[in-house]
Amino acid sequence: MFLTHKIRTISRFRFLFFLPLLLMFACKRPVVMVEKVPENTPAGARLFIAGNFNRWDPGDVRYTFEMGSDSNYYYSLPGGFGHLEFKITRGEWSSVETDICGYEIENRSFDYSSGDTIKIEVLSWKDAEAVNCPELTIVLQNIPENTPEDEPIALAGNFNEWDPDSTSFLHRDKASGKFMLKIPRKGIDRLLEFKVTRGNLLTAEADKYGLEMEKRQVRFGMTDTLFIDVENWEDMTENIQDRLTIILDRIPLETPAGESIFLTGSFNGWYPKDNKYKFRKNAQGKFEYNLLRTDDAVEYKISRGDWSKEEVDVLGYKMSNRKYAFGGEDTVHLSIAGWLDQTHVKQPTYTILVDKMPPTTPESDDLYLAGSFNNWRAGQRKYRFSKNQEGKYFLTLDEALRSIQYKVTRGGWDTQEADEAGLEIANRQFEYQGNDTAKIEIANWIDLPRIDQQRVVIVLENVPKNTASNDRIYIAGSFNNWNPGSANYILNKNLKNEYYITIPRRSDKIEFKFTLGSWENEELDAEGRVIPNRSYHFGYTDTLRLKVAQWENR
Repeated sequence: MFLTHKIRTISRFRFLFFLPLLLMFACKRPVVMVEKVPENTPAGARLFIAGNFNRWDPGDVRYTFEMGSDSNYYYSLPGGFGHLEFKITRGEWSSVETDICGYEIENRSFDYSSGDTIKIEVLSWKDAEAVNCPELTIVLQNIPENTPEDEPIALAGNFNEWDPDSTSFLHRDKASGKFMLKIPRKGIDRLLEFKVTRGNLLTAEADKYGLEMEKRQVRFGMTDTLFIDVENWEDMTENIQDRLTIILDRIPLETPAGESIFLTGSFNGWYPKDNKYKFRKNAQGKFEYNLLRTDDAVEYKISRGDWSKEEVDVLGYKMSNRKYAFGGEDTVHLSIAGWLDQTHVKQPTYTILVDKMPPTTPESDDLYLAGSFNNWRAGQRKYRFSKNQEGKYFLTLDEALRSIQYKVTRGGWDTQEADEAGLEIANRQFEYQGNDTAKIEIANWIDLPRIDQQRVVIVLENVPKNTASNDRIYIAGSFNNWNPGSANYILNKNLKNEYYITIPRRSDKIEFKFTLGSWENEELDAEGRVIPNRSYHFGYTDTLRLKVAQWENR
C-alpha cells in the first residue's frame, strides 16, 4: 500500500513538473515563412497552407498566407502538440508546390518542439514551368532500321557549340533499349536547341522524306523528360518517294472508244485537258499515269478533258476531290463509277453501323435512329436498330435520301447520345458517296455518366494564331465566381505545347469560358460572336479537348 502511494506521488510530481512545458508548447503558434517563390508565380497569387490540421484542403481561406513588409509570406499555425505535415498551394492541388524540376515532393513536416519559425523556399508549381530546373533528359525512342550499330548517337546543339563530343553521346538503357542523355542547364538561358546526329552535323537526322530538319527546341523546365523519334538520316535516306502511279482498274462501259482520259488537280491549276497529264495504257491495257511529286500532298480528279465530263459517284453525283499524301503506297488503283455527261441520278441504299458504344449501355435497351427523314421522332419502331452476328447494332435504310441529319437514341430524347463531355451533340450529317456502310461511334449517353470522377483535365488543342507567346490564358467559370483573371486559374502548357488546366469536382456540372485575363478579351466563335457558356458534366471523360476560335478585341 505504501509503495503504491509512493508511485502515485512520483507520477503526480512528474506531471506537475512537465505541465508548464506542455502548456508552453500548446500555446506556442509556430510561424511558417515562405521566403522565396518561383519567378513565374502569377502576380497577385494567394498562397495557402494545406495539411493534416485542415483535412488537406488546398484552398481553405482560413489558411491563407499574408504578405509581409519584407515581401515574404507568413502564416501562424494553430497552437498544439505533436507533428504537423503540410504543403504550400495556390488554392488547388493542380497548383501545389513541386521540386525544382516539377516532380511531386514529400509532405513537409514540423514538430512543435523543434522551433518557432519554419522557413520555406517554394522551388516550382505543378501548373507552371519549372523555370529553375537544372537538367533535362532526352529519350530517343526510335531510330531508323539502317542506323549503323558501330556509330554513336549524339546531340549537337547550342549547349556544345553544335560540335558533339563524348559527353554528348546518348547511352542505351539496357532495360528499355532506348537512348538517353541528361543535359545540364548552362547559365540563365532556358532555351535548348539541338539535333540528333551520328557524331556530326553531316550525319544529322532528317524528316520522313529525307529532307533537312529544323532545329529541335525545348525550354528547361517545360518538362523533365523529352521523348523524341528519328525517322531518317540525311546521309542515309533510302526509297524517298518521288512519284505516284495511278491505275484505272475500271472505267464505265459507256466511255467512248478512243477518247482520252486526263488527270487534273492542284499540281496543274485544275486544267482538265492538260496533255502533260493524259493517261496512257499499260501492258495490261489499263489506263495509267505516273505523277511526279511536287508537294507533300495533292488533290485531284479524273475527267475526259472537260468539266462537263468529269467522274461521278455511283449515284451520278459530282465527287469530292480525291486526296493523296506522298510517303504512303506508291500506287493507287481506282474505279471510275461514271461520267457526269452519261449518268442519271439514283436513290441510294446504305447501312448505319454503330461500331463502338459506351460500356454503360444497358443490354436490354433498344437503339433508334431519329432524324430529318422522320420528323425527329426518337423511338419510331421503323427505325429501330438490329444486331448483327458480332453483336453490333445496325440499321439499313432502303431507298434513302442521299443527305440526312440524324442522331441515335435509346427510345427518347432524354436518352440520346452525348459527346465526350456528356453534353448533347450537334446533329450528325451523312452524305452518300458510294459507300454502302456508314460506321459511327457513340461516346456517351446523356443520362448515363460512366466514371466516378473527381477532376477533369481541360486541354486547348488550338488557340487563335494571334495568341502571343507571352499571353496568359485563363479559365473563368462557376467554380471561381466567373473571375476572368484569377491567378489560380491560368492554363499551363504540356509537351505538345497545348494549354491545359485541371479542375477539381465541387459540383456535378461546371460552366466556363476562356479569356486572356479580362472579359474584354474573352473567347469568340469563328464568326466573331460571343459564345454561350461552355459546360461539362462530371463522370464522362478524364480529359476534355477544346478549341478557341478568336479572342475579342484582338
